[in-house]
Amino acid sequence: MKKLFALAMLLGLATSVQALPLGVIYQDATVPGQGYTVTPLNKVGTTTCKSFFHIVGVGDCSVETAMKNGKIKSLGGYDVYTKNIIGIQKITTRAWGN
Repeated sequence: MKKLFALAMLLGLATSVQALPLGVIYQDATVPGQGYTVTPLNKVGTTTCKSFFHIVGVGDCSVETAMKNGKIKSLGGYDVYTKNIIGIQKITTRAWGN
C-alpha cells in the first residue's frame, strides 16, 4: 500500500504543469492573473476547487464561474490563491469587475 501511495504521488507530481510556484510539502501563494485595470471595480466574485495529490480534482475554479458568482459583466482582473498541505490543495479564483 505504501508503494502504491508513493507511486501515485510521483505520478501526480510528474504530470502536473502549473503556472504557480510549486510547493510539494507546503504552498501558500497568490498569483495575479491578467487584465488589470485602473478604473474603480465594484464587484468581487470567488470560486473554489480542490485537488488531491494532483490525481483527483473536484470543483470549478474558472474565471468565468467567479464572474458569475460575483455578477460581474466586465472583468477588470483576477488572481489565483493556492494552499497546498502535503498534496491536498485548495485553489481559489477571485475576480474583480463591474
